[in-house]
Amino acid sequence: MRCHGVVLGSAVALGVSALAVSTLAVTAGAAAQPPSQQVVLPGPVPYPTDNPPLLGRTPLPPGYLGPLLHIASTDRVFVGVGPGGRPVRVVAHQRLLVRGKGDYQLAISAPVEDVSAAASSDSEPGLRADQVLWAGFSPGRKVLAADVTLRPRAAGKYLPVHLRLGRNGDRVTLTVINSTPTGESLYAGTTHPPELARLLDATRRESLAGHRLTAAYASFFGLVRVPKRKVPIEAPLLVQGELRLPGQAPVPFSRTLGDGHPLSFRVDARGGGTPQVHLLARPVPVIRLLRPPGAATWTEAIQRRPLPAAFLLRRLLESRMRLVRADQYQSFLSDPDADGQSRSVYEYETVAASALPRVTPAPSHDSGGTSALLVLAIALGSLALAGGGLVVWAHS
Repeated sequence: MRCHGVVLGSAVALGVSALAVSTLAVTAGAAAQPPSQQVVLPGPVPYPTDNPPLLGRTPLPPGYLGPLLHIASTDRVFVGVGPGGRPVRVVAHQRLLVRGKGDYQLAISAPVEDVSAAASSDSEPGLRADQVLWAGFSPGRKVLAADVTLRPRAAGKYLPVHLRLGRNGDRVTLTVINSTPTGESLYAGTTHPPELARLLDATRRESLAGHRLTAAYASFFGLVRVPKRKVPIEAPLLVQGELRLPGQAPVPFSRTLGDGHPLSFRVDARGGGTPQVHLLARPVPVIRLLRPPGAATWTEAIQRRPLPAAFLLRRLLESRMRLVRADQYQSFLSDPDADGQSRSVYEYETVAASALPRVTPAPSHDSGGTSALLVLAIALGSLALAGGGLVVWAHS
């Protein structure tokens, strides 16, 4: 036993020595290989910029949304433009579909001039300075719809499309410009191309499906650098419409602005009279920039021929930022449910500035809905919530 123990001890000693040599080799290799870190990629938040959704000038009161409630928002933003193409009227028709049973207390911030209930609404909205207010109870499904008149100068600078309309003799030129680009900082570093290819494929699938991006991370080895020079990031837009002149056939157009396509285009028409423009613009997925070169997927593409890691990283970051930017313009007015699905479409139409109606403040008397006492209810509810209490709302 004693002799056997010595032999076993020698074997163990030899094993430990071999392990020590192996450990030194691994340690030396690890010292040569920079440590890796997981870096969060753009999407679904934060947004590249603060707006949209629009913000008003007054702070929002605390809101309340029952834990079983979910809200989907759809906006149709009507933009009346003057003879030169400048917005002179902006009205957002917002429809909030509330699903689930419970109480709600909501405030939507925007540069609001006036608000009124839309025909499909189950309740009356309230109005406070730069806020649209809703409060009540959902029995399982409820529609909250409002026509929100916005201050044109404040809301106009955040519209996704700017128009210029001019005449030279009998020639009329319409210029349509994607006005969403904003400067964003990318980051750079040592990455792993196969991982970037997989992330590009996942991003492409979500984009084509029209889904909001899910959170994702990329591995960086060593330092992550942030170049000082920013790159312009736009929301890709599909723009469709027509330019009309009296007595002439309409000139139709349909363009994608962004996603590797030009950010503006011109339409020409000839004839006399006052030109009329009708245009629809909506955010669309990133398609062109996420198309793999020469293969069905990015993973297959890098297997066929090497693609630089710097190119893959830049394409991944820029594409995801464009999807985040497009997601902003799906919510011109905010959805009170941070996890809710939002969709927006923007409709532009030339109008005569002199024909615009004068906006008057909403009446303060009750007309059978919840608007008369809603401002007071929201104010009292804010105090109660701030103090830790819970407001009991009328089931409106």
